[in-house]
Amino acid sequence: MQLKTQGIILKQRNIGENDRIVTILTSDFGIIEATARGVKSTRSSLSAACQILSYSDICLYKGKGNYIVNSAETINSFYSLRLDIQKIALAGYFCELTTYLSPTIDNANDYIKLLLNSLYLLQENKKSEDILKSIFELRALSIAGFMPDLVCCNECGEFEKELMYFLPLDGLIVCEDCFGNSGYNRDTTIKFKLFSPVLSALRHIIFSPPDKIFSFKLTGDSLAQLCFITENYTLLHTEGKFNSLEMYKSLKL
Repeated sequence: MQLKTQGIILKQRNIGENDRIVTILTSDFGIIEATARGVKSTRSSLSAACQILSYSDICLYKGKGNYIVNSAETINSFYSLRLDIQKIALAGYFCELTTYLSPTIDNANDYIKLLLNSLYLLQENKKSEDILKSIFELRALSIAGFMPDLVCCNECGEFEKELMYFLPLDGLIVCEDCFGNSGYNRDTTIKFKLFSPVLSALRHIIFSPPDKIFSFKLTGDSLAQLCFITENYTLLHTEGKFNSLEMYKSLKL
């Protein structure tokens, strides 16, 4: 069966002398793995369109339990990212996290929009790496079903106070006044302080429509706190160790 779709190459691994298995986030089928035959050859018509990060028009043949890439044409290769080792490491983290979260047919387009917009803004230097990383982490987890409840204090219903606590394992917030007498006040509770600018940013990331998600600014200590919270929230809920994240952080030192 011949199938046509558009997709982003998230991952690849070599098989044999000239072939690769590519992991593709597709608009029509979610994440799939497909064999790209002869792609390592310098004469292959598939090589550019089947590189990691490439967003491509793809023609697939579906056999019994496997896909084969028949043809592919690059829409955007995000070539400039490949010239900056720190940016390519961050882009690789976006791809690795997306692969881990395993988009389905139902939410694949949400991930594609998020990933394409993040890669474009990263490539064009239109947003800081810290902002893009935090947005991608929290929005990607929210799409996957790990959206925290940040509407109001889980105890009293207060929308905002000077200091609130974010409980990442429970995925909720509790105001400072309520926390001391709540059942969450235990020695083992993981909690992060949330001041107003950071809480507003977290809410924006979660609730904004896709075309508005990147339209906020945060700097200094507030940005540092946002980065800390979204990264730790991601690691706590994926229980994963992402090699690309470790590489990116080592390059930023």
